[in-house]
Amino acid sequence: MSAAALVAAAAATHQTLSDLEAVLRAVADADLHRADPDGGWTVAQIVSHIHLSGLLWIADLERLRHRPALFMFREELGHDALGAPPPTSAEAADRLASLRLALDDCLPAADPAALDKALEVPPFGTLTAGAMLQPIAGHLLAHANQIRAILGKRGVSVAG
Repeated sequence: MSAAALVAAAAATHQTLSDLEAVLRAVADADLHRADPDGGWTVAQIVSHIHLSGLLWIADLERLRHRPALFMFREELGHDALGAPPPTSAEAADRLASLRLALDDCLPAADPAALDKALEVPPFGTLTAGAMLQPIAGHLLAHANQIRAILGKRGVSVAG
């Protein structure tokens, strides 16, 4: 893809998001929680889907820069937010392997200026991006333990 095509795609995306941002600034909070009368996601769920999909795309581009042989999972396009068919156990393991490899490459290569940037992270207050690394690692460990506990309660033998 050419640099001009990337700039054009970024400009189109910018305009789309700017227009949608203006729409959202003009509606009441209650309107965010309305879905199509025939069913489906609420406006808030669609916004979450757009937000997470975009952030995941940025993360994918960085991950693929370091590991071009890796591929994308459908959830990285935001399609697992609601109602997607569950992955197989092998796909779930592959997803974690993909994340592990991305973290292996991307964390050590993180821009020190980005890590030192102070960010407001509701409800935690103002922290630097670097200060969030330990809690994020702890969060991953807590969820890993949560998965082991669920499987153990279900009588599934878990190693590790």
